[in-house]
Amino acid sequence: MSQRNFPSRTRLRSASARFSLLSAVIAGSLLGCTSYEEDPVEPAEILRALEEIGLEGLSKEDVAPVVTSLDLSDGLSLLEASAIAVRRNPNLLALRADVGVAEAQLIQAGLLSDPVVGWDFIAAQAGDILDKIESPAWVSGLSLTWQVPRPGEIDSKEGVARAQVRSSAAHLAGAEWRVVRDVHIAYARLLVARARLVQIERLAKIAQRSLAYFAKARAAGAATALEEGLARVAADTVQVDVFMTRNAEAQAQQTLNRLLGLPPDLQWALQDSLDRFASPSALSEDPKQLVRESLERRPDLQEVLADYQQAEEQVRLECARQWPQLEIGTGFSIQIPIFSQFNQPAIKTALRSRAAARLRVTLAVQQTRAEIHSALVQSRQAYAALELFERSLGPQTEETLRLTERAFQAREVTPLEILTAQRQVLDTQSRFLTARQSWAEARIQLDSACGRLLPSARTPLPPKTNDEESQ
Repeated sequence: MSQRNFPSRTRLRSASARFSLLSAVIAGSLLGCTSYEEDPVEPAEILRALEEIGLEGLSKEDVAPVVTSLDLSDGLSLLEASAIAVRRNPNLLALRADVGVAEAQLIQAGLLSDPVVGWDFIAAQAGDILDKIESPAWVSGLSLTWQVPRPGEIDSKEGVARAQVRSSAAHLAGAEWRVVRDVHIAYARLLVARARLVQIERLAKIAQRSLAYFAKARAAGAATALEEGLARVAADTVQVDVFMTRNAEAQAQQTLNRLLGLPPDLQWALQDSLDRFASPSALSEDPKQLVRESLERRPDLQEVLADYQQAEEQVRLECARQWPQLEIGTGFSIQIPIFSQFNQPAIKTALRSRAAARLRVTLAVQQTRAEIHSALVQSRQAYAALELFERSLGPQTEETLRLTERAFQAREVTPLEILTAQRQVLDTQSRFLTARQSWAEARIQLDSACGRLLPSARTPLPPKTNDEESQ
């Protein structure tokens, strides 16, 4: 074999120099890269940080969307507690981070594909084999290609990413809406639990007084062992009720603290009372009008609409991907989508996903209508029961309590009879508290179903683009 078929030393040195230059260019482009940094997670450290959270670290910024000032000396109002939950609830913090991820993906979606620089050793040696001159041989070894976006592909990718941002923001707003509703209900339940605890502790004092009376009376021979035993059973039964009521109050406090992102055992005062839910003005409103108004207010409807828009943008992207893929540079190539059937299966999948998303919107509207009508009926029933207590049973139980106290002072009844009457009175008052709780929760559910429960605390959705507004 002749020597001309092998590269000369001059050509090898030239190849080495050119390859070194190419390596230097690539290395220089890598200088702006970000180096990996490990960020481990330690649950124990997270727990310590959570245990340090309290009301002392709150500021006006935490409640700025709802109230203009924050005074912790008199406890938290219902609006303040709701605002704190919107800002500090752990689930909302995680969803808010997801919105940031979607926004970062929007930037990625608008980027063009990177050019590809290559080196073909076969092409570089072709000049030697075919007795060509040096420069064309080495030039033929270099390649540069760039993938040309299909018509409308970049816009479609950005549309999908933008729809994902809106979907993430809509899911966050929906979660905030549900958290605010849960805070209102938990706040009302804690109010009822504390009021019920006051009632049962009052009865426990009466039971202890009755037991002490019969113990002295039996020692003096004025009461039987049976009477003292009945008084002791009554006192012990009331004491069990005290323990159970305290447990219910502690659980209600923990539920509310969890929603606010506070430690479970943190105690704080409630500024509002159950009187805050007393107004029955919403009961006279037209349910059909409430349904129509809720279509623009309810965040869960915005969630399914954002999901539908995302499905719409996916259809547009798949349609753009049906065109051949062109690559240009030192040469050019066309990827013909024959085996993928010109992306028709993906287009059909996207069309079916859009149709399914439309049905979910229809389902959400239907559920909204049903929830508002059901909440309105429950509110009217709860208010009718509450009104009966306030008009008749409430004054009657107070009068019974006053008469039994007067009869005991006149020695017309025994302490055991007083205890029985007091238990009946407090049982009625407990039912009254239950009626107030039912009315408060029904009122909260109605306001929430109408989408008007604390709208100022909702995270605003990203503005729509011109393409979305025209659809």
